[in-house]
Amino acid sequence: MFSSLRDTFEVLRDQVWFFRFFLLICIICVYRTLLHFVLRTNHCPNPFCSKCLGSGSVRGRAINRIKKDYDDDENNSLKSIVLNNLVQHDRLVRRNDEKPTVYYHRGLSSNQGKISDEEILLKHYDELRQEIIKFLQNNDNIQWTDFYLYKNGEENETNCKSLPKLFEILHLLPNAICINNENCIFGNCFLTRLTSDKNENEKNQNGLTNCCIRMNFGLICDEQSPAHVLINKHKRLPIENKRATLYNDGLEHSIQNPTNKQQIFLTIDFWHPDLSLDMRKELTTIFHTNLA
Repeated sequence: MFSSLRDTFEVLRDQVWFFRFFLLICIICVYRTLLHFVLRTNHCPNPFCSKCLGSGSVRGRAINRIKKDYDDDENNSLKSIVLNNLVQHDRLVRRNDEKPTVYYHRGLSSNQGKISDEEILLKHYDELRQEIIKFLQNNDNIQWTDFYLYKNGEENETNCKSLPKLFEILHLLPNAICINNENCIFGNCFLTRLTSDKNENEKNQNGLTNCCIRMNFGLICDEQSPAHVLINKHKRLPIENKRATLYNDGLEHSIQNPTNKQQIFLTIDFWHPDLSLDMRKELTTIFHTNLA
């Protein structure tokens, strides 16, 4: 009897690789089963997470919103993609140059390329510039750095009425977040006026998401020494008159003004061109202004 047991153990020892492989397969199956359960229930994937459920963060509220709606729309693959990205946010931003503060969307190209909306702004450049000059003349006693028409998806009606031509041209832009996907917290449109004084734009910051391509469109800039966007503390993108400067808002960036002269430019947030129309609508539903 003891001899047979000894023979059996020797055979098992010779085939230990098989049992290791079998154990690995079991672990993978259990992990996938638990992950599937997590994504379909109101439980955080990390039971010790303080950033997710029960937290007051925008990302935490977005996760809660998706999970509450999951039972009503189980087959929504877009919602599942967004939820998975939110759950893995910290890991994703550690591995990429874009480090947005709220939402990282996987699979978007890093090359900005061109946006069709540029041509529309270039076509109306003279009209925009004249309206800004007139606005400055009529409001020379008002001190401002950022003049928002839309901030985190919310329209400032008073400011929009102050610049009717700009407001009209904005509605011609097919990819502007604040216009075509109203009430999405990723949508911004504002004028920036830089002077010799210190301003908030000089601080390094990351935007809310890498789904957003930010455009700085020069209107009244110094031809000899224009302002520039500093990307990741080393790459400089000049902001020049009648020129669109594009960069991913998820990258660390700041606006630098090397001169004491006044510089004025328009900033608009656009959807990343790799995002489908359906995904843009889904993101707008999840990241609605009532979430912030």
